[in-house]
Order: sequence, then C-alpha cells, then structure tokens
Amino acid sequence: MATVYLAEDLKHKRKVALKVLKPELAAVLGAERFVQEITTTASLQHPHILPLFDSGTADAFLYYVMPFIEGETLRDRLNRETQLGVDEAVRIAREVADALDYAHGKGIIHRDIKPENILIQNGRPMVADFGIALAVSAAAGGRMTETGLSLGTPHYMSPEQATAEKEITARSDVYSLASVLYEMLAGVPPHEGGSAQQTIMRIIADTPRPVRELRKSVPPNVEAAMAKALEKLPADRFDSAKDFSAALASPHFGEGAMTGVGGIRQGKDWRWPLAAGIVAGVTTGAIAVLLLRPGDASDANAVALVQRTYARETIYAARWAADARTILYTSLGPDGVPSVRIIRAEYPEPQRYGPDSAHLLAVSSTNEIALLLHARSPNQRVFRGTLARMSIGGGAPREIVENVQEADWSPDGSSLAITRNAGDHDQLEYPVGKVIYSSPPGSYISDPRVSADGERVAFFLHPLRYDDRGYVLFLDTNGTETRDEEEYAGLEGLAWSADGTSLLFSAASGSPYQVRRWQPGRKSQKVLPSPGRLTMFDVRGGRWLVTRDDVEWLVVAKAPGSSVVRDVSWLDGSLVPVISADGEMIAFGDQGTLSGPLYGVMVRESDGSPAVRLGDGSPRTISPDKKWVIADIPTSPRQFRLYPTGAGSFRPLAWPRLADVLAVGFLPDGKSLYVCGNEPARANRCYRSALEGGDVTPVTPDSIVGFPSPDFSVVAAPRDNKWWVYPVNGGDPREIPGLTAAPLRWSPDGKALWVFRPGPARQRGVDRVDVVTGRRTPLFSIDELQGVATPFVASLSVADDGRSYAYFTATYSSLLFSVEGIR
Repeated sequence: MATVYLAEDLKHKRKVALKVLKPELAAVLGAERFVQEITTTASLQHPHILPLFDSGTADAFLYYVMPFIEGETLRDRLNRETQLGVDEAVRIAREVADALDYAHGKGIIHRDIKPENILIQNGRPMVADFGIALAVSAAAGGRMTETGLSLGTPHYMSPEQATAEKEITARSDVYSLASVLYEMLAGVPPHEGGSAQQTIMRIIADTPRPVRELRKSVPPNVEAAMAKALEKLPADRFDSAKDFSAALASPHFGEGAMTGVGGIRQGKDWRWPLAAGIVAGVTTGAIAVLLLRPGDASDANAVALVQRTYARETIYAARWAADARTILYTSLGPDGVPSVRIIRAEYPEPQRYGPDSAHLLAVSSTNEIALLLHARSPNQRVFRGTLARMSIGGGAPREIVENVQEADWSPDGSSLAITRNAGDHDQLEYPVGKVIYSSPPGSYISDPRVSADGERVAFFLHPLRYDDRGYVLFLDTNGTETRDEEEYAGLEGLAWSADGTSLLFSAASGSPYQVRRWQPGRKSQKVLPSPGRLTMFDVRGGRWLVTRDDVEWLVVAKAPGSSVVRDVSWLDGSLVPVISADGEMIAFGDQGTLSGPLYGVMVRESDGSPAVRLGDGSPRTISPDKKWVIADIPTSPRQFRLYPTGAGSFRPLAWPRLADVLAVGFLPDGKSLYVCGNEPARANRCYRSALEGGDVTPVTPDSIVGFPSPDFSVVAAPRDNKWWVYPVNGGDPREIPGLTAAPLRWSPDGKALWVFRPGPARQRGVDRVDVVTGRRTPLFSIDELQGVATPFVASLSVADDGRSYAYFTATYSSLLFSVEGIR
C-alpha cells in the first residue's frame, strides 16, 4: 500500500520511517478522510506496538510516520533461519497477542498481521502498521476495489477475510497470528498454493497439517492452541488474543477432550474429535494424482475410483506422455524447490527425472519435454525460469529463452506457446517470439493450452486483486478473442477436451471445487461431481489427468477380523461419524460446499444403501431406536436440532433455563436426553431433559461436566489431568487408576470406560478400563485401511457390541486412479 523511506525528523533529530501511500490509493481515499481515520491509531501506547508519530498530506501525497527500528522484520529472520526455537517463537507470539489484545480493547483490529509487519529489535517484537489497514479501508469505504489493492496477505488471511466478509472481528487477527506462529515453528505457513488464488482456496477449504508432524518438539498444548486459533468459523476460535496467549502458556491446554457417542466437552476448550489437535490435522495440502473412470452410461457424471498409493508429495503440474500411460509431474519439496518425477507404465513407482530445480511445463506428441530450468516462484503466482527442451528418453536439456512462466506444445511438437512477464503485464507468444496477446493492466495470464488443430490457444486471465474472479479465453489464428462471459473464482488447470470442441477447467465459483466444461456458444456446465478438490491437468487419448487435494476417508468397520468398509461418496469434508448402538446405522457430516460453514447431516444403513441428507449441522448421536439424530449448528450460542431418520421435519432443541449448552445426548430409554451446560451465574453441570427439550432437572453437582453411565448413576470428568467417577447420589469421587486420556464412552454395563489406544497403525485400538480397579484389557484393534497408511483416527465412535466402529481419517499420499473412454 505504501513506499517506505528512511527519513530524518529535523525537529527531534531522529531517524524515522516515512510511509507514503501509493498515488492510486491516495486518489481514492482523499486526504481529509484518511487523516481523520488514522488519528484513531495514534492513541495506541503499548511496548509491543510501533507508535504512530505523525500523518498528513503534502502535494496530494498521503503519508504517515513511524519510528525507525534498527533491527529486522520477522520475515527477514525467517528468510535467514526458516524456523525459530520453540520457546522463542511462542514468546514472540504471546507478546504480539498482548499487543493485539490491548488494541482490540480499544476497538482497533490490525487486519494484516504477517511476518513483514512484526519488527524485531533486541529480540523484542513490535507490531507495525497497527490500524493502518483499518484506516485505509474505512477511508476508502466501498471503493477499495478501485485501488487495485487488497487488504491482508494471502498466507495469513483469515477465512472471513479471504471470502471478503464485511464484518472482520478481533478473531481474524487471532487467526493471522496463529498462522505466523505456525510458520515460525514449521518453517512454512499453514496454507500454501502455487498462486494467491490457490492459497486463498486452501485457507477456505483446507485444514492445516498438525505442526507436531513437522516438528515433534512442539508441545501438545501449543499445537492444540494453534488448531483452535486456526478454526474456519470465527466463533470456534478463542474469544480473544489474551485467551490464545494463555493457552500457549498452559501446559494442560487441550487435555481432557472427549469424543464418541455421548461425548461432552469441558468449558470452551473442548473439541469433539479424539484429541484436540487431531481433527485440525485430518486434511493437508497433500495432493493426489488421479485418473477418472466413468460409471454407468446412464450417469455421465459418475466416476469410479481405483486406488494406487505413492509417497506423500505436493504436485504442481502433471502431464501425460504421448503413450497416455506414462505420467510426468512436478513435485514441490518442503523447501519450495521443484523437481520433476516420472511414473512409467512398466515401473509405476515415481522416479526423479531430469535436472535439479526444474519444473515441468508440457510434453509433446513426439515425447519432447518443455521444462523451466532454475525455476523459482518470485510472487507465489507462477514459476519463472529458463525454458528448455529435452527428450523423454534423456539427454542434456537445450535452453531456448529466459524469463518464461508457462508453455504448451503445438500438436505436432514443432513449436511452443509460452507466457512471459513483461514488466507491468504478461504476454502470450505463439510461437516463441510472436506476441499474440498482452494482459490488461492489473491482470496476469496462466495455463496456456494449444488446441489439437494448432489453430487456437486457450488460457486463463486472472486479476491481480485476490478478491476478484477470472475468465477463460482463447485466441484463434487471426487474433479473434473468444471469452467465457462467466467469471470464476479459483481457476486452476486447463485442458482441451479429446475431441477439441470444448475446454475443461477447475473452478470453485459458488459451488464445490469441480471440473467444468465450456463449449463456445454455450454456458459452462459441471461435468464431474467433486470427490475432493479436483484440478484438471491434461487430456490425452480420452483419458483425464487431474489432481485431488486432501484425500479423506469415512471408515466403518467391524472388529476383529473383518474387512474395512470405506465410504468413497463423500471424500471432501466428511467427518464426525457416529454409529448407532446396534452398529447398523452411521451418521456423519458432509461439508457440501467449500465456503459454507454448515455441514449436512447424512445417515446411512450398514447394508450399503445410499446416504440420505437430513439437513444442516454436524451429527452428535443416534437414538437407541435409530429414529432420531441429534445434530448441532455451529452458531454462537450453539444450536441443536432433533432430526427424524424417517419422514418429518426437524425439531429445534432449546432449554431456556440454560445459558450455555455444551453437549446433549440420548439416555438409554431413548425417551429422554441428558444435557450438559450451565444456568446463568452457575458452574457447569449435567441435567435430564425431555426428548423435545424444554425444562431440565439437574442430576450432577456443580462444576461436574462429563458423560453419564447408562443408568445416569455416575459421571466421569477430568480433574488435575486425571479422570474420576462421581456418584450422582452423593459420596466421594474415586480416581480411575492409570487413566489420563479422554474416554470414548461408557461400556454398556456401566462398569468400565472404553478408551482409545494410540500407537502405530497396526497397534491402535480400543481398550476397556475398569472404573474401580483401573485394569486395562484390549477390546479390539483398529484395522488399517487396505493398503493405505492412516496417520489419524478422528471422531472414533463405537457401538454397544464393542466390535462395530466408525471414524474419520486422512491419507497423506498421492493416489493414482485409472480411467478409460472419457471424451
């Protein structure tokens, strides 16, 4: 937003940082309004906030003045060291949180917390530009889009900033600070993409990988605190930066989370999944290579998936070789350096291919490869480097031209279409050296694709502003431009269809991320359902090559000795499964959209019949007779609904006497509910309620929140990192010997608790722990997914038989699927 000068304050004889807003921004803001708004930040006096010395206007330039800090930015430090010590990173985050909490108390939200805005002087962080983003956005009113600028930086934007929500609260700053802390610990931001649009889509759709997977020395409470701070829904984050800081400092934060049918949370730090950090890490930016096979001819949109598993990789580009059996792709390493991999039909394990620091662009019909050598990504949009060509059979690459971004071969393999940056715009050349298109100011070009007849070049035209949408275009040989008039968010991956009549691409505009088809003269149409985020890469011989992000599984199984049943119909955002007491019904949440906060409540019988959507929300438990499902809606305060599994409409569940409801479940008779929460000015406790809600009867002492045994006679609750049994009708509580982890549920006889057993995949399972003796006996082991490592088991739910169970997991591997005959 500004150019920064080192200046001298003549009056006070000191060095200062003089920031001059860009002229195009100043023209929209106007001097009077900008000065008026920026004065609200001048009152901020805090040891970790860089103060505002002065502001004003001079010859139509708007400026503000801040102290000159003889140190470095946190970005400089991270560029040099990549990761900071755990204690130092947490200290910096807590001190920044203290500054945020102070400003939030005065009604000022930063809106642009990032490493570049955190200065380090003698080890002490100072937050710069505090309130500047607010002043700019307030002064611009609704005209920010006229400036060509965006408030917020993609890697650190909160989901509500990424989706351009009008109301930005203090919880947005908490999200951004957690993103900065994540990078200080892991060396990378929680969400990364090949372009700003990809990064934003991942912020909206993806859950970051647990930081302890990347750095084992991070304490569990720090991981759990970041998971909560990085929640998609603002209401699910910490109430304040102060609370976030306290969680980072508390070694017990995140302990005592409960799951399963009847699981209850304690206070506001509870998470439904198996442990506080697990569900935050069930999805990552890992990407799968896919081929898609059509289903029955009567359903042109159906696909069948056949799995092969490869090593975990992030795939930036993928192409068929001429035989439509060999695959080449770019793998982006954790250091951000790309390299090319090859999967051959006769040897399907990926192998390194070609020179180091190379990025694949295209493969010709004659099996010649176009590469970028010395590839680098200067702005997170695209790679740039030296264009080179080499045979798929090997040999030294031959360099052609420098400063190339992307390329595609003509059908005969004799020439290339390329995109290059030309200063303030991109240009499209076909063949190399002949400019056929220049992007308008404030936009850039990506994904050039030459048609099968060699007469047309298709491409995406993107705005530089992150909140705008792009277009699909193509040019014919006489320079005539044809544009799809529909605008799309999150454009990625472009390919001509096998018959050359239409373009296939991936976009997210107002719907799940899907592959779409555009035929000139017709409106774009959806051509595939979205089993995860699909990105189109190549079509050859009627076979599609796409990638899919975040491969997730909803698992239903019986133990021991039976095969695992996988539900592959809802691979994107399916979670929180609960299984009925008899093990014959499964309910789970289905995300349904990338941007909506509400899940859909799905139910399915174990006989494999199709799942039925009951309505919005996330399921919590199924009634003993399977006639009802309780779901919650992630609002503030939280709402609950009672859905019939048969005909009829849902009933809202409300308990006017309670100020806050933490959880609700069925009692064994199926005709009444237990409700855990609190009345105004009272501590947490559990109550009995009628099935339809309404009045409640307390059944536990104050400050006791847990989940009841079948007869509601005892409640287990954590205290001092230990678990206790509290007799409801009086008597002293008893510690359960040796139990320190959150139980899943009571055993049906009420004499034991069932507890998840962690460990390597083949050792994980469920143990029975006697509540009197603490004796632990194995109940069953969790089957590993067939041929797939499952690093997470989240939201584990177990039926009364102790054999049937359901859980949610994610695989961090690249998957290959076969396809034939798609046109």
